[in-house]
Amino acid sequence: ESEAEQLFHRKLDGIDENSLANLAQEVLADGPQNLLLKLGSRGAYLATKDGQRMLLPAIAVPVVDTTAAGDAFNGAFATRLVAGDASLEAARFATAAAALSVTRHGALPSMPGAGEVQALLRVQPQRRS
Repeated sequence: ESEAEQLFHRKLDGIDENSLANLAQEVLADGPQNLLLKLGSRGAYLATKDGQRMLLPAIAVPVVDTTAAGDAFNGAFATRLVAGDASLEAARFATAAAALSVTRHGALPSMPGAGEVQALLRVQPQRRS
């Protein structure tokens, strides 16, 4: 979130979904095919060139340490894309990985395994675009 605020010269804390969609439209008009914004405790926002727009809410968990949440998110997202998942499914997986990571202390010890992430996703309701 802080990196996106610096990049776009805008405050994203508290920005509503319509404003996120407008920002995504501006960014995608400049050439990128996809935009995925990490929004900290709010979750993530995904926008694709083909018109998909979705706010993926963060999964409510007891927060112990947020040190590596962004790293967990990035790694999980990239891993699922490489495995062939669509952007939305990869983003959902990444959101769950980040949620699990904040429940533990430290950076490396907080990284969840794929099985843990999949188990968390099985008990989470899925919001459709």
